Amino acid sequence: MQRRKGEVKLDDLDLKIVHRLQNNCMIHCETIASELKIPASTLRYRIKQLEKNGIIEGYYAKVNPLKLGKDYLTVVFIRIKYGRNYNAIGKRLASIPGVWAVYFVLGEMDFIVHLRVRDRDDFLRILDQFLDMEDIERISTHVIIKVMKENSRVEI
Repeated sequence: MQRRKGEVKLDDLDLKIVHRLQNNCMIHCETIASELKIPASTLRYRIKQLEKNGIIEGYYAKVNPLKLGKDYLTVVFIRIKYGRNYNAIGKRLASIPGVWAVYFVLGEMDFIVHLRVRDRDDFLRILDQFLDMEDIERISTHVIIKVMKENSRVEI
């Protein structure tokens, strides 16, 4: 199978390291090294290479948005006017507080934007900002009633 541009080939050890760090990035290197039966120095070297190659982009705490009152979720489909600069528009959409994700897509709409906000008023504040953008031709919004699955991890 042919690799895609930018894709990095990982061996079994790298995959095991990434898997463990994805599940718990606070785990001590010595613990992972012991589990994988490799020297801690080898593990540290491998992690540095994974970071250098952009496989590991960072480390963060998984925060429960519901506990912070961010339980109003919407998906907004946006069509922009023909010939507009989608990169600039995408960056502008992404810069709005409350915007959780922005995807440039092919099809009838140009962007799918996920919002995770406190309440309907917070949602309407963002929607008003979308409506004020003259590059936007059409908006279609869907409110998410229940999350069935949500996972930021990459399956390995």
